[in-house]
Amino acid sequence: MTRRGLADWLLAAEALVLLAVFRLVLACVPVRRIIAAVARRPTEQAPAGEATNQTRTIVRRVQWAVSAVARHSPVEFVCFPQALAGYVMLRRRGVLGTLVYGVARSPGGELVAHTWLMSGEQMLLGGDAAPEFTEIERWT
Repeated sequence: MTRRGLADWLLAAEALVLLAVFRLVLACVPVRRIIAAVARRPTEQAPAGEATNQTRTIVRRVQWAVSAVARHSPVEFVCFPQALAGYVMLRRRGVLGTLVYGVARSPGGELVAHTWLMSGEQMLLGGDAAPEFTEIERWT
């Protein structure tokens, strides 16, 4: 991150703030209320299927910022705050994002959940583990 410019540092700062807020909010607010709050206001968005160079750049930068902050932070940010932060960052920039919530059974038989973020068909955050989970809900 030390070789990044001011715009990247500001984007990373935005990601850090959102990650921290969502980590705290997820501990005390029902998920449905969080989703309703972040998705309540429509924004100007690129039509589905039209990925312009500018849109692809925004998607890559948001993906980088959230991943870099989560990876280098002394605080652990699991999949849900990462997906929510990325979703909000994309929405603020007029890019469509989809939050996907899935469940699976651990080897010990316990139910585990995972959330990932997509833009179109592209997995942005949490996508590595997504194939192991059965999708049960999707929010755009």
